Amino acid sequence: MGLYYDPNIRILIINRNTLRKWHTDDFKVSFWRLYWDSAPGATISYRDKVISLTPGRIVLVPPNTGISQRLVHGTPSQFYAHFFADAPFDRLHSRIYVFKPEPDMLAMMKSLPANDKNHLVHDLELTLSVRGLIHYLLARIPAAELQTTTRRPPRLTENMAFIESHIHRSVSDREIAQHIGLSVNAMLRIYKRELGISPQKYLRRKRIEKACALLHDPQRSIKQIAEETGFCDRYYFSRAFKDLQNITPSKYRIRFGTDQGNRP
Repeated sequence: MGLYYDPNIRILIINRNTLRKWHTDDFKVSFWRLYWDSAPGATISYRDKVISLTPGRIVLVPPNTGISQRLVHGTPSQFYAHFFADAPFDRLHSRIYVFKPEPDMLAMMKSLPANDKNHLVHDLELTLSVRGLIHYLLARIPAAELQTTTRRPPRLTENMAFIESHIHRSVSDREIAQHIGLSVNAMLRIYKRELGISPQKYLRRKRIEKACALLHDPQRSIKQIAEETGFCDRYYFSRAFKDLQNITPSKYRIRFGTDQGNRP
């Protein structure tokens, strides 16, 4: 039986919003951003290129890609989604991807009513449709950019799953290594070779990914989220979050968790 690749898409938010103010400079986050605008008026700048957001374009911004955003004129309605995707899609950060939407894609994006207040999607059919859209667009990224020939060893994949199941508490390198029957040094070499980071950095990245999702829940305090993601206190959590997301948890919640009219 052949090997099948699972990019493990984790959607943070799906929304459609009327833009009235949209202004950020070189703003980057660790997740993917998808944009589609119902009318011209907004632009994304990356390096020396300016991309106009129009009804004939779906734009994908890879993680850790700094972009500047402007609302030049009008009040277009913008459909957007934020999501995480595993390797090789978490390695792309050297360009912006622009696609022409198919008719069924347009119908799906238009089906979500524009809301001036944050309207999170809980509809199963629409959520699955957006997930399908994300898979379709990621599949159109040139294979040469993905380096898909490199597959992770099954032992590493199992170990990564072990780490992800323990993001709520501290896990030592020795415990991680023992899970796959290796010495600490051997385990560290595998992570460095395959992921380019240490197990502890991978654990912290997964904690912050989980925190991003939890920050969209207004019922949870930042202190509670810090505890649920294995941080000893809110201060350490805020510092680690800002190191990866370039923004504090409280500002993230304002900018992404609720619409304030100046949302990236």
